[in-house]
Parts: sequence; structure tokens; C-alpha cells
Amino acid sequence: MATQQDHRQGQMNAIVAFRGTSSGASPFAAPPPSRHRPDAPVTIEIRPLQACADIRAAWADLAGRAVEPNLFFEPDFALAAAQHLIAFRDAVAILAWQGEVHEPQRRLIGLIPCFPRNRLFVPDELIGFSDRRVLDGAPLLDRLQAQAVIEAVLSLRAGWRLEGRGLILRRIALEGPLATALLSAAERLGLAAMLQPARPAARPRLAMASRDKAEAFAGALARQGKVTLLESGARIKLRDAVELLLAMEASGPRARAGQAMLQNTREAGFVRAMTRGLARARQCRVALLKLDERPIAGAILLGRGEKRWLFASAQDDLHAPFEPELVLMAMLREASPSRRILLPDGEAAFGAALATQGEIRLMPRDAMKPRDLAARARDVLRRSLFRLSRAGAA
Repeated sequence: MATQQDHRQGQMNAIVAFRGTSSGASPFAAPPPSRHRPDAPVTIEIRPLQACADIRAAWADLAGRAVEPNLFFEPDFALAAAQHLIAFRDAVAILAWQGEVHEPQRRLIGLIPCFPRNRLFVPDELIGFSDRRVLDGAPLLDRLQAQAVIEAVLSLRAGWRLEGRGLILRRIALEGPLATALLSAAERLGLAAMLQPARPAARPRLAMASRDKAEAFAGALARQGKVTLLESGARIKLRDAVELLLAMEASGPRARAGQAMLQNTREAGFVRAMTRGLARARQCRVALLKLDERPIAGAILLGRGEKRWLFASAQDDLHAPFEPELVLMAMLREASPSRRILLPDGEAAFGAALATQGEIRLMPRDAMKPRDLAARARDVLRRSLFRLSRAGAA
């Protein structure tokens, strides 16, 4: 009986290390999930994020079952980012599969983008991938298997490329169902858990503005000409709306600071590919505010339903004193009162945030003691020096 239990435990913790194989030659390509076996063993696979194109169908299916849906880690966003942006090219994906490699009914139940651990002075914990363009850091975990995925990932054996003694996730809704699953898994594994709200920053201008102020500016603009709100769809194609917004931004203060998207070919290519991909899934719209026939403000909104993220916005420099960007947000809210537009820090325009964002850290309980912190620092330094010596030898 013990032998059978050990064998089953070995299956549950099986690790498949996938090291940079091209997406077209992957032996792990999965057909759309079918006849799923919820009692099947969980296996972990590690591969570069940009090598995940061949599991798009299984990935998209997981996104629809996630305990916390997150479009920033869905294929249309993440693969476009990995293709165009240097910051994403080193990211790796921890994939949790339920079922054996060659089972036609195996299902993807977890995808956690992480930073690679082959860098200098990395901490002991696995670190979830974060970037200024990723406004929500929640990994995709099956709502019925979230705890099992977390436990499998945190049980990675020593010597594997992403082996760690804990997990750090940033930009997580600290009051959401994912945080609850993480805390439950930490308790089962005997890990300490720390929840740290994001440091308060200066409130964005769009969050501080009042509706009365927006109405006053809208009235001032109306005296200059006809004010019209357009959203990408029947009246204007998304591709054209994106180009208008990029051009508007490239003629304003961000361009003068060298930060406009059109000034970076990789950034512009990513935005074009990402918006078109998400638009096909009805998760991207571009809104334009026009004065007579001239666009004077624009916004890229990501998401569906009542929750939309403001990914990017711009306004015409000539009409900046009238704050057309603010007027655009107010008109979008008026056109769909139930729609809540979230700013990059999670706060809503003209309202409160849906949930407090912050960092969740899971770690061994003994790692909290000063003696163990010092030992961990010595281990990190020793590993880093070893990597330096190997790099010099190469």
C-alpha cells in the first residue's frame, strides 16, 4: 500500500522541464479539452512564454474557467507582448496539466507567468511576472483546481529551473477569490503568508476629477462645435481608431518626452497586434471624442462586461485646456452607467476601486527568523558567484 501511495505521489509531482523548444515542434501541443478526468494526476511543465502559441486553444479554455479572469495573461495579450516586447521575451510559463502528456482528455488547469531564475541575486521565491503594461497580476488558475495547482507548483523539486521556496505575486486583488485560494494552499502546506497592499501613490487625475468638472468642460467644448462620442464598431473600425489615438499621442507631451508609443516600433507593433487580437474576442474597444470632425481625445479600453481597464489614453494638445480626456471618460460613463472603467492602479474613474491591489508572498515559516534570513542571503550570494564564474568560463 505504501508503495502504491508513493507511486501516486510521484505522479502528482511529476515535472516536465521544457527548455526553449520551438512552438511548432512541441510534443506538448494539446487539442481542445474534452472528457476531462478531475481525478487525474497534476503534472507541471515549464516553457518560455513565447513558446506557448501551440497551446492557444487549451490556454483560452482555461481563461474562461479561471478563478479570477485576467485578460493580461490570455493568449491575445501575452503572446503579442512576447512577440514584440523585449521585457516579455525572457518570461517563462509554469503550466499545470491534469492528465498525462499523451492523454487526449488532459486539461490545462493553471498558467503562471514568472520571471526566470537564471539571473543574479534572485530571491528564493518564485516571482510572478509583472510589467507596467500588465495591470492585473492574477495568474490563470482553474476555479475548481486552484489550490491543487498552487500546491503542485510550490512542491517543485530542488534542481529544476524554477525551483523555489515560496511564491510572490504582485498586483493581486487582496480581497478576491484567488487570494483566498492562495491562503488556503499556504495553510495546507505549512507556509507563512504575507499580504501587503500596494503603496499609496498620487491619485490619478481622472480618479480625482468630479463629474461636475467634466460637465463644465463638456459644456465649454460644446460651445466650440459639435461634440461626438464614437466607439470602435459599425461607425469606425478598431484599426483606424487605434491609429488615430497613436497619432494623437505622438503630437503631445509624451512625444516631447520621447515616450510616445509611435516612437518605439516594438511598442507600437504590440499595441496594434494586441488590440486586434482582443477585439476579435470582444475584449477591446477604442473610444474617440470628436469636436466636429477632429478627434480630440481617445482611449483604449480592455475587458468585457461592467469591468474595463483603461490601457492607454491621449488628448489633442491644442484642446488640452478643455481636458477632452476627462470629458471622454464622463461621456463613456454616461453612455453605459453600469460600466466601470479602471485606471492602471486599479482605481476607478469617478469612483472607488473594486478591490485593493497588492502583493502576496508565500514562504516557509522558518524563513521569517533572522537566522534563516541571514542563511538565505549567504545562499543567494553563493549561487550568484557561482553563476558569475560559469559565465566567465563560457
